[in-house]
Amino acid sequence: MKWKISLSELNFDQREQKVVDQVIKRKWLTMGETVERLEADFAAFAGAKHAVALSSGTAALHLAMIASGIKPGDEVIAPSLSFVASSNAILYAGARPVFVDVTALDDFNLSCEDVERKITARTKAIMVVHYGGYLADMERIKKIARSHRLFIIEDSAHAIGADLNSKMAGTLGDAGCFSFFSNKNMATGEGGMIVTNSGRLAKKLKLLRSHGMTSMTLNRFRGHAHSYDVVDLGYNYRMTEISAALGILQLKKLPGANRKREMLTDQYLAHLRGTEGLSIPFQDYPRKSSYHLFPILLNRKVSRKKFMGLLKKEGIQSSIHYQPIHKFSYYRKNLRGRQGRLPLTEHVGAHEVTLPLYPLLKKKEVAFVCQKVKKTLPEAQR
Repeated sequence: MKWKISLSELNFDQREQKVVDQVIKRKWLTMGETVERLEADFAAFAGAKHAVALSSGTAALHLAMIASGIKPGDEVIAPSLSFVASSNAILYAGARPVFVDVTALDDFNLSCEDVERKITARTKAIMVVHYGGYLADMERIKKIARSHRLFIIEDSAHAIGADLNSKMAGTLGDAGCFSFFSNKNMATGEGGMIVTNSGRLAKKLKLLRSHGMTSMTLNRFRGHAHSYDVVDLGYNYRMTEISAALGILQLKKLPGANRKREMLTDQYLAHLRGTEGLSIPFQDYPRKSSYHLFPILLNRKVSRKKFMGLLKKEGIQSSIHYQPIHKFSYYRKNLRGRQGRLPLTEHVGAHEVTLPLYPLLKKKEVAFVCQKVKKTLPEAQR
């Protein structure tokens, strides 16, 4: 259907078309000079020593697992309130995800108390997901990781541009993973990035992303190499030049786009704060966000299915972030109930609704959404 107001929308214009055309005219589409430029620009933006471009955010998570030495039999602590890619990447490495609950009903990031409870002798890493662009309590997580000698992998798919004390999401742990999927703050359709300050880790990641080969096609094209060796079991996780060209432009737009997201979030808060039938998480959030999502939490008297259906009738698209991973059939079957209950996660998973938020959204459209939310809440009572 055609939405009056969609959940998200690409922040694209004729400039994106122009840079794609320029790449096509150069007739070099696989990983090359444009990818190298994006890596340099992204590393500078993030304040990281190294940035490694990849084909997707999921690829970034997978390679972060492999490069950090996660292996079969290991355990990795991760939130269940996330997109399934974060825990899938743990399984790809042969390890076992150990799910933790969220902090509270006004903070959907992983609970540090639950992290500490679930560390065992087999725990090797903590996968931190910065929900909706709101940073988890990284100062405390880093203390926990140091005391147990654990690797920290940041799933920063939502959090590009969010920072803590002038250090950006993704640079607060050992490796930070980003997604450039179409609904992200920086979008290339598909694509991802890993940032790290470890030269050893960056070298390993670059090897793994292209079949474990010691020289790339571009090196041979330039005449810098005539043959190659394969020294590791790698993957085809290369980024294309088209994605990189879009990424360079999107990165330039990102600071302004994130400021617009912040302004729209403030508009939502002004309209919805104190509305009966819902609560709004992260209202008193102390750190700089990237404002990727605007989530609300319905109270128990409101039917989410009915609420979202009534918004749909008004032409407003909404979504759910997220269905808890530990409740999916595959995970229930393969983890065989060893995770236990995650009561706060399960409550959020049953009552959360995400409202439209993107830079091209207008103030009057936010006002329209809020008007319909207030109108719909009493009608959606169970």
